[in-house]
Amino acid sequence: MNKYVFHMITSVICILIPVVGLLYGLWDAHQPKIGPVGDGKPNYPTIPQLIPIVSCFILGVANLPLAIVRYRQNKKSSEE
Repeated sequence: MNKYVFHMITSVICILIPVVGLLYGLWDAHQPKIGPVGDGKPNYPTIPQLIPIVSCFILGVANLPLAIVRYRQNKKSSEE
């Protein structure tokens, strides 16, 4: 596996992990928590908690087209 494929795989992971984490967090926030765990109100993520999730997603989305272009350029140069 060369560095261009690794770049594409890393970009896809940077897109998928925040989406799965955010969906899990929202699902977990809607689970009833009563007793010593909580008072039953949903605990939504705050802005400071969302900043790393959103920034990782944006970096993955921004780098995926770049990774694809670099992979195609490498493929063309290796064929010639």
